Amino acid sequence: MSFLFRHIAGVIVFLLLFSCTPTQESGTPKEILVILQDALRHENYFVRSAAVKAIGEMGDPAHLPLIIPRLKDPISFVRLFCVEAIAQLEGPDRLKILLAAGDDPDPMVQVAVVKAIDDLSGKDGKVDSVPIGKLLTSFTKNPDPTVHLFALASLARHGGQEAFNLLQKSAQQSESALYPGIVALGRTKKQAAIPILTKATYHTDSTVRIMATEALGDTPSEKTYTLLTELITDSDPAVRGAAATSIGKTGNPKGIAVLTKALDDSELRVQVSVAEGLMRLGEKNLVPYEKALQHSDYGVRHFAIGSLHKTAGREAIPLLIKALSDEAPRVRIAAVRAIGSIGRKEEIPILREKLKDTDLAVRAYAAGNLGRLLRGVKDQKRNTE
Repeated sequence: MSFLFRHIAGVIVFLLLFSCTPTQESGTPKEILVILQDALRHENYFVRSAAVKAIGEMGDPAHLPLIIPRLKDPISFVRLFCVEAIAQLEGPDRLKILLAAGDDPDPMVQVAVVKAIDDLSGKDGKVDSVPIGKLLTSFTKNPDPTVHLFALASLARHGGQEAFNLLQKSAQQSESALYPGIVALGRTKKQAAIPILTKATYHTDSTVRIMATEALGDTPSEKTYTLLTELITDSDPAVRGAAATSIGKTGNPKGIAVLTKALDDSELRVQVSVAEGLMRLGEKNLVPYEKALQHSDYGVRHFAIGSLHKTAGREAIPLLIKALSDEAPRVRIAAVRAIGSIGRKEEIPILREKLKDTDLAVRAYAAGNLGRLLRGVKDQKRNTE
């Protein structure tokens, strides 16, 4: 994209930074806005991140002005979540703001911008009528290998053969480029990526095997399915778990028998991943989740809620409600977000009660997801009138 275009986008964001005021245009209850505003100003960056993400999940573009100032947050994680949240909020200036955020000094934030633009692009490869090639050209020339690779992956996903060839070459040039390269190749969802991904599943580094196994789930074929059924017996439990969820993503009904057998895995996290894979194939089994939510390690409990969030429906609500009382704030946060995602008006009183949680980050997520459910009920009522 031209320097002038980026400069104009930057000026727009600069002006927004000094004109943003909290808004109640959408009729969001004051109690929700007060919690989110307090969290956005908190000294703890995790709390600020929670507020930003919660506003994104609320999905109301009227609250975009609340997020804009955080694009100048001193902590890059907050700025990254800002980018993700902005991408969730529809609005006439969304693309311009995202492009301006592409000038962030942290490559991690720049990658978030590339991914956001890619995810917003339609089947025609455009975002707001602008070709993605024009939007991401400067990112493909970025000196940071991860930014470079993800930009190439976005162009390749929309049919850019030259970009795909460069991506393949770059991903194999060095070990440092292998990690992001494998993930980027998976994002292209191209069958031509399978040979490199297959080779990576034999790598001595288990992290590479995990990434490759996850990426294979996004490139379904008989060949990748067969390979995944072999990887589900890998010596590393994280690889076995990745294989289980990827088998589910392939949509191959033959995977039901394979995954059912894998429910006996010795690792509880793998059992949860197997249950997720089965859920993707239409077979519901909540037993592994019930066991995981009783585990002494909060990380296991958090993992189980995250898995339910991705694939479960209304049948998971009782487990999620139970998790709202978990002693670990991060587990309660995961449960709040999951309920906000799959809940209905019946869960509104439950999330309203979490506005009183002892942890401000939990309250922030509860506020955003309560707003999300209230907005959903309002939209549904409007559509039926």
